[in-house]
Amino acid sequence: MTLPAKAVYDILMGSPEIANMMNRDMIFMIDVPEDDQQVLNAPIIRINEINDYQDGFASNKPFSVSFSVQIDVWAATIEQLAVFRDVLDKIMTENEWGQYTGVIDKDPDIDLYRMARRYRAVQVIHFN
Repeated sequence: MTLPAKAVYDILMGSPEIANMMNRDMIFMIDVPEDDQQVLNAPIIRINEINDYQDGFASNKPFSVSFSVQIDVWAATIEQLAVFRDVLDKIMTENEWGQYTGVIDKDPDIDLYRMARRYRAVQVIHFN
């Protein structure tokens, strides 16, 4: 089973819509290297795992796992974030991830706006 952050990273890296919107070298898992945290590199995406847990049980054995990830996008304008929001929601929905919360703010450490969106998915598991 692939880690949730890696699964979402692969989805975004394989997306032609994302490729048309940004430099894919600016998509990161877990951490954005300090050297890349620059206004001129925007837009920047970071994917973090929020949680994963077994949530479906039958006969005391799990049969599914719930995953949550957060996708942060840093961009120069609110208008850019609105476009990313729509594209991310479309891509994630097509890949069976549902969006459940989001926020937009101004990052005090870098002169960019930041949008954070959380998505969840459920995967059936089979233990041998």
